[in-house]
Amino acid sequence: MSATKFNGFEKYFIQTALRHAIEQAEVDVLATESAGKRSIYAPGYFTMVGNEIIDKVNSMTLKRYQD
Repeated sequence: MSATKFNGFEKYFIQTALRHAIEQAEVDVLATESAGKRSIYAPGYFTMVGNEIIDKVNSMTLKRYQD
């Protein structure tokens, strides 16, 4: 595949996977802290970084499929 930008399906697939990974990572951080352990990541960190990646995917998507 020689296209340099994502199409609508690719964007949807990547962003859906990212949202799932963000949600799971945040759950893991909170579970670690509730178990009395210290996480090297603060709550909200994965949400912040993940949203930046989602925005980047959107900007790397064909114009007609961008939000």
